[in-house]
Amino acid sequence: MLRFVVGAGELPHLDFQAPGAPSWTRDDRLLRRGHDDGFTLGDDGRCILLGVASARPLGLEVETGAAEILGFGAASGAAHRNESRFRILTRDTLLYGIPGSSYTAFPFFIARDAGRHIGVLLATTYPLEVEVSGGRVRFSSACDTEGTPLDVLVLRGTLAEIVADLASVVGRSFLPPAWALGYHQSRWSYRTATEVLDVARRFRALDLPADVVHLDIHYMDRYRVFTFHPRRFPDPRGLHEDLRGFGLRTLAIVDPGVSVAEYPVHDELRSGGMLLTRADGSPYVGKVWPGATVFPDFSQARVREAWGRLHRPLVEAGVAGVWNDMNDPVLKIAESYDPLTEDVRHAGGSHRRLRNLYANGMAEAAVNGFSTLRPDRRPFVLSRSGFLGIQRHAAVWTGDNHSTWQHLRENLHMVLNLGLSGVPICGADVGGFARGPGKYGAVKFWRPSAELYLRWMELGALMPFFRGHCTLYAPRQEPWSFGRRALELSRRILRRRYRLLPLLYRLALESHETGLPMIRPLAMHHDVPRGTGLDQFLLGENLLVAPVLDPGVTRRDAWLPAGRWYDWYSGDLHDGGQTVSVAAPLGTTPVFVRGGAALFLAEPRRNAPETLRAPLAVEIYPAEAGSCGRGSLFLDDGESTGTGRLVLDAVVESNEHGCRVLLERVVARYTPAQLRLEFRLPPQFSSVVADGGRSALESHSLHSEDRNARVARVELPLETREAIFE
Repeated sequence: MLRFVVGAGELPHLDFQAPGAPSWTRDDRLLRRGHDDGFTLGDDGRCILLGVASARPLGLEVETGAAEILGFGAASGAAHRNESRFRILTRDTLLYGIPGSSYTAFPFFIARDAGRHIGVLLATTYPLEVEVSGGRVRFSSACDTEGTPLDVLVLRGTLAEIVADLASVVGRSFLPPAWALGYHQSRWSYRTATEVLDVARRFRALDLPADVVHLDIHYMDRYRVFTFHPRRFPDPRGLHEDLRGFGLRTLAIVDPGVSVAEYPVHDELRSGGMLLTRADGSPYVGKVWPGATVFPDFSQARVREAWGRLHRPLVEAGVAGVWNDMNDPVLKIAESYDPLTEDVRHAGGSHRRLRNLYANGMAEAAVNGFSTLRPDRRPFVLSRSGFLGIQRHAAVWTGDNHSTWQHLRENLHMVLNLGLSGVPICGADVGGFARGPGKYGAVKFWRPSAELYLRWMELGALMPFFRGHCTLYAPRQEPWSFGRRALELSRRILRRRYRLLPLLYRLALESHETGLPMIRPLAMHHDVPRGTGLDQFLLGENLLVAPVLDPGVTRRDAWLPAGRWYDWYSGDLHDGGQTVSVAAPLGTTPVFVRGGAALFLAEPRRNAPETLRAPLAVEIYPAEAGSCGRGSLFLDDGESTGTGRLVLDAVVESNEHGCRVLLERVVARYTPAQLRLEFRLPPQFSSVVADGGRSALESHSLHSEDRNARVARVELPLETREAIFE
């Protein structure tokens, strides 16, 4: 049981509430419900609302004993938060050069001890200082909280239940278009339209699957947001028409720093009173890429609406989505300063209260703009910064990381803890962005080794968001930049990503509907000894991944939970509850499939939409007799805002003679491109009874998929309801 102490006394303890909604009266924009209007924690008493703390300054201490502390978003790159100090404040970290700083802010953690879990949410947007040490989590004010009371919400249950209940409070994830789950190629910057097209041609000439090329700040005219440079990008529509021929889209960077020069964006915001101000009412002027800049005040609904409309030039040019950068917000570029001491005013309240919400408002504005300007398609926004609830509007990447093995390892831990904090669609820059910390860390005279790059590609290919990116002041880091062998392995890794797209797309829908992350710690679904499997993760429930995160490693140990686990590459069967040693040559990430799973796969094509229309296979992994497992497939047109979709659930019942697969279709006005489905099973299976007839299975090698396994396979109609394999 946790004990809460505020100031000199304990926080009032209220009874479990079931059902019903706490009366959130403060920071209501933080706690909007997302996809529904109700507080959907159910009637099992998993939610406690713990009184109100009005201490000034805030001092809250949570006694957690020996518990492992998880969550707090990407507050650090450690696997857990024990014995650490950090600040819950969105800020530019200067390439992770400011200790304890983060681009994102999540006042939420989970205490895990002996299989028990408690989630704690501090319902405040004010910046906090956090110290986790000596069996306690201590919170203190990072600034004057202006006497604002603090609600504390405590969630109990399994790890999955707590994360799902958090999403019920702060909102569930948006559903991304399918192309957003493909590979993204970026650089600061591809300076001209010609260079962008050269990158596109190279991907297609080298048979590398990809979906998106990013446009960094050099596409703009003098770094003025919502413009195109007249010489470097003279024909944006023509550029995007050419890219469509390659099956590629663009994501354009958008910064909130607006040039003070006289141009339509600045003029509209200034004349409409839509800017952040100083105490005297004049616009706050900072310094970002264009030089002197002003900043939209996203605390106002009318400003969010206006900012959304300002995306029109991008949408009309054919840009598919945006990535919001410098949205912490950066007020003084490349300077180390305390943003809370700046003379900044928002119409909706103080900068202290609203700074952490700034990126959320900007992302909401972009989503609303794209939804209005392109109403038939699901928008995609990528954000560097964010607070609780950012997942309603945007995916998140972990900011300006380093080309080091340490940051490769921290990539995994950050994404896992972001998922536990409600953000399922996230990732990090593959290969590393910069050389090291501090503003001069952006100067990188060398590229990462081919080994580091490939191991990062391996990990990134299994993350929800998958993008290669690097600084302007560095050698190129595209897949062909590391030599012929690295190119060949990169192609294999990319094809593996696209082969798994049906799983990733289904998990994105699950996150949208339940709030569960796409990649998960082992403890979310298994009883895991403390300290075990911290460098492993689950992709959904059925895939266990043991990535290689250190140099010179070609073989590694993997801990497997209880049950049966199949090596995805060889088909070898392992009993769980033990550690196994497996080969991990460069280009290969050890992956194990849970016994009882049905794993849907696609034949890779040049991009995600084409892959999800390609031939499909479902691999069946029988478990112990009498056990039951499942898998699921989600198909739609990939980007429509309509409800046309197919969800195909497969239930695998294992018995002494073989297994029975039951297929249940949930269809809403969608006809898939595929008419048949290839079933794959272990090679000992020889026949199937389906649709009233018996068919023989043929032996097949998966060598063409860079796997050594042999399977027994058969094609059946996609409409098949039941198949009995022996």
